[in-house]
Amino acid sequence: MKALLIVTALGNGMGGYEVEMPSMKECLDARVSIMEQSTDAKTLCVPSVADTDKMEKFFGIFMAMVERLKEIEIESGSNRLPSRECSNCEK
Repeated sequence: MKALLIVTALGNGMGGYEVEMPSMKECLDARVSIMEQSTDAKTLCVPSVADTDKMEKFFGIFMAMVERLKEIEIESGSNRLPSRECSNCEK
């Protein structure tokens, strides 16, 4: 599992710094090293999700929507989606 190392050092005006690490173990090792160098630095290691995982999730949701639209189309017995127009509204 990849990890994201977030470092903030407020004392020297450095601001924030983020770097993707190959593993959580390497992130935690780097975190210890940073804390040994600067006691006022704040460090945090968080799990990182790969861009490909994000894209797979997005397309999975998109395909589920497409499949549901096809089901609605089949259920309605037509080649178009049901009308969303208000039957009581003036035209």
